[in-house]
Amino acid sequence: MLKGKRLCMALVLTCAMCLLASCGSKLPDPPADYTLNGDTVESLNTVLGEENSGKMTEMETPDTKTDRASSSASGGGEETCFYTYEKLETGGESVRQYVEKLTAEKDGFRVVDETDTETDPPDYTAETGSVALAKAASEDGKILRMDISWTATDCQITLTRPEGTVGETAAETEPMTYVDAVNFMKSLSPATLGLKADSLADYSVYPMDGAAMVDGILCLKLQVYPPHGKDQANAIAGTYLLSGDKKHLYLLKDDKVKELPL
Repeated sequence: MLKGKRLCMALVLTCAMCLLASCGSKLPDPPADYTLNGDTVESLNTVLGEENSGKMTEMETPDTKTDRASSSASGGGEETCFYTYEKLETGGESVRQYVEKLTAEKDGFRVVDETDTETDPPDYTAETGSVALAKAASEDGKILRMDISWTATDCQITLTRPEGTVGETAAETEPMTYVDAVNFMKSLSPATLGLKADSLADYSVYPMDGAAMVDGILCLKLQVYPPHGKDQANAIAGTYLLSGDKKHLYLLKDDKVKELPL
């Protein structure tokens, strides 16, 4: 019985010593910059200042000798940098300030989605959330991507360098009206339309009902008429197909389509 009690006391003492050793372990010094394969980014603590960036509790880079870094290297995975900050006053607000600084710089980061396409920023007032940033890396064909997640009092930042490019959001264009199409056609030179005239000032342009598809591009059909005398019948000078973005103009003749340079 006495031997059993001594064994229990020894186990308790051993656990206590392990706990004390763990509590006394030194936290990593927060870096001034995050660096990954030659690409450098200002760190959270540099942008926000020491007093506002909480405490760094974890840092893993290709150079550190942690279990996670070792397992990643042994698995042949993409090299990463990983940082954890705790004791932030407001996780989402800290991330917002950091992101706005990085995206405001010339040739800086852009907020992207999972396909590395530019997108709108998230709601930083949410208690938990995430945001991704990306920009071209120093190596051709690769991007530097930052994935940042936050809770009420902490955030995690992960840097990777995957292959790819940062895509831009397609610009939204206003739909072309009949008036827009007519005015555009009247602004062109007669030579552009293949007409022998000094000016289109006296020509008439009429949009036709319906639309036509040319090479997957939706176009509006328009007919151009030359000036005519009182007793002369209307003679069509040309039939044209104009794309909605006004970047493609086609001549329709004998059921054949020919693109005209703009």
